Amino acid sequence: MEYIIIANPHSGGGMGNKQFDLLIQYCKTHNLSYVSYLTQYGGEVYQIIKKLLPTLHANNRIIIIGGDGTLNESIASLIKFNQSIPIAYLPAGTGNDFSREMNFTNNIPTFMERLENEVVSTLELLSFNEKLSHTTGIAMNSLGFGLDAAICQLNTIQSKKQKSKFGLSKFSYLTPIINAFKKHKEFQASIQINDQPVQISDKNLLVGLFNHSYFGGGIRFVPTAKQNSHNFEVVVARDVTAPVILKAFPFILWNKQHFERFPENLLKQTATHACIKIQEPILMQTDGEVYSFEEVELEAKLITYPIYLT
Repeated sequence: MEYIIIANPHSGGGMGNKQFDLLIQYCKTHNLSYVSYLTQYGGEVYQIIKKLLPTLHANNRIIIIGGDGTLNESIASLIKFNQSIPIAYLPAGTGNDFSREMNFTNNIPTFMERLENEVVSTLELLSFNEKLSHTTGIAMNSLGFGLDAAICQLNTIQSKKQKSKFGLSKFSYLTPIINAFKKHKEFQASIQINDQPVQISDKNLLVGLFNHSYFGGGIRFVPTAKQNSHNFEVVVARDVTAPVILKAFPFILWNKQHFERFPENLLKQTATHACIKIQEPILMQTDGEVYSFEEVELEAKLITYPIYLT
């Protein structure tokens, strides 16, 4: 058995580098064969996988170390090369929402023990195609337009090293949420869910597709959304004023009744595929990575990919 380790050392304010060092030490101590790659910039995972594919064999096991964005890039790269090679994921991000939903471990001995058992699960992902810009990709956690994308953009700017030093909590996302709301601009969207008639929604703060409940480092924003449930939740936050967001925030953090308490402002609907059109400049996030579009014509659906249950 030979392990192929691809790690983002900068993820989680340096946690990626720490986990990489611990895993390498474990491999050396247990005389395990491995090759390793440390990424230095976004998009490098794609280049590494492109180089690796011709040499891969049945005894290889690919291990990804990093945050949700690193894992997204890894799976998306393999899909682009028409591969369905199972991968193992050692979480080392800032928010780690995907590993929280999947109950993955970040303990090295436990991780390696689970990997040796080679239990593979079929993972459901959101696959999207933005037709106007020919942008395609996946989302393991969520895909969203508006406020959540602005939060992700601001959260990237905010010092992740500081978060890592003092410990990540739900409150570490409060400042980006407040700042994003101060700068927000309402937008209109045309939304088609499954084969239902198109719905026009205006005064939108957020339009998002959620593959599971977590967003923002452990906040269960959509409590009814579950990974591998064969569907996802389409969420619209509209006509949200400052008093509404202040009233809703405690419900979002603690008792998870925000959809019931604010039915005119927070709407959700279960879907297996969806189409979204937005005819103005807008930010979009997928698993925390931010895109900018002049306008949007996006289709999304569920696809599957194999992953080791670690």
